[in-house]
Amino acid sequence: MPELNGLDLGAMQALVQTIQADPNAAQPFNEWTARVRWHSGFKAQALVRNHTFLIDEPADLVGKDEAPNAAEYLLGAYGACLTTGFILNATKRGVRLRNLEVTLDGRIDNILTFLGLSDQGHPGYREIAATAYVDAETDDETLGEIWRETVASSPVGNSLTRSVTIREKLVRV
Repeated sequence: MPELNGLDLGAMQALVQTIQADPNAAQPFNEWTARVRWHSGFKAQALVRNHTFLIDEPADLVGKDEAPNAAEYLLGAYGACLTTGFILNATKRGVRLRNLEVTLDGRIDNILTFLGLSDQGHPGYREIAATAYVDAETDDETLGEIWRETVASSPVGNSLTRSVTIREKLVRV
């Protein structure tokens, strides 16, 4: 089967046709799960589908610096989502990419609130800057359209910019 940007065009076309014929076929892609287990100190392990990854804090925040922290993973998740979306949107348009890199820079509003040392502001990101560096076989206008579509349709980006209901629960074991 022919490929473009590392994607199997036949498989992509078959998926799109299946979902167009029966939009309910996309339902499984609306629900995702993860589980995180504490190890020691600030170190934990996330289990997602059949994958795992470690989470830790930098040494200057009393961690062992054995892995990125959760805030860094959030930036990575957004960058990965933008990368995936850009590849998808370029491939749908038949645009061949030679290189793509997305950089992210985030600014926390007030880390002191996370540490319990302030009630001013909040401990989340105040701003995230995302920049795509692209080398592709198309014009700048088309690249701009692909980037705007990618940013607008990013599930992670939309989760960051829209109100998300979080249902938390504590269970004693």
